[in-house]
Amino acid sequence: MIRILGLAAALVAGAAPLLQPAAPAAAQQQDFRWSGRLARGEQITVKGIIGDVRAEPASGDEVTVTAVRRGRGAEQVRVEVVRRSEGVVVCAVYPRDDRDDGRGRSMRQDDDDDDGDDRDDRGRREPRDACNRGNVSVSNGDARVDFTVRVPAGVRVSLASVTGNVYASGLRSPVRAASVSGSVRVSSDGPVQASSVSGNVEATMGRTGGESLRFSTVSGNVILRVPASTDAEFSARTLSGSIESDFPLELGSSDRRGRRDDDDDDDGPRVRVRIGQEAHGRLGRGGPRLLVNTVSGDISLVRVSR
Repeated sequence: MIRILGLAAALVAGAAPLLQPAAPAAAQQQDFRWSGRLARGEQITVKGIIGDVRAEPASGDEVTVTAVRRGRGAEQVRVEVVRRSEGVVVCAVYPRDDRDDGRGRSMRQDDDDDDGDDRDDRGRREPRDACNRGNVSVSNGDARVDFTVRVPAGVRVSLASVTGNVYASGLRSPVRAASVSGSVRVSSDGPVQASSVSGNVEATMGRTGGESLRFSTVSGNVILRVPASTDAEFSARTLSGSIESDFPLELGSSDRRGRRDDDDDDDGPRVRVRIGQEAHGRLGRGGPRLLVNTVSGDISLVRVSR
């Protein structure tokens, strides 16, 4: 049995369908497809539990989400669509554990009537709809759901998986991506935020969008790629790893010094900071904060040309 609790619960989905796909019931157990138009600035959110989540640019003006279910117990997993004020949420829903504990009490792991303080990926309280059900117990085999979402330019994107990797490539929108146990790799010409608990984080973005952006993992490396023209305040910290940067950085303490290596690159020297260090620097004219953290892993700030 896998119990998804605490941080994982914040990513778990659940609920009342919107625009059910028209395929026969037998086919719905294996595949899912939803499409619709969202205005620029609205958000498509995809929440997985076990499985990968992928995003890529759409060829037209509609958002399209497809899902493939596989593994033992896949027929018991549903994919639901919920409309919220900020956009549309698509989520995987696994069966709840309602077993008796031997004393006449249910062992259900979620409670739609509890007073939990559930927040979305922007720190706002989530509505008590079906795609926010609290803790979920997965006890029906090794079923997984892999999502693919195609997104038009200007539609905000939020992607999450509990046990699985999250990928987004070549997007033209603001992106937030997170995994509990899996790697996160995101690229967009808009602002990006990415995080994992156990996995590497790799983010490439074209602009900051004027807001503070975070990139973090507990166990893994973080690579952040930004244009040479970026204006931002950069801060990085690792407890068990090193920091490298194509931009000038200052160290977090006077007794630990970085080493600058001139590799005859016209873009300037690369800064290398020793293990267990904090570093910060102003990129360009300064601006929004770029906060990068890992507990066990290396950090790289890479300059890219546009």
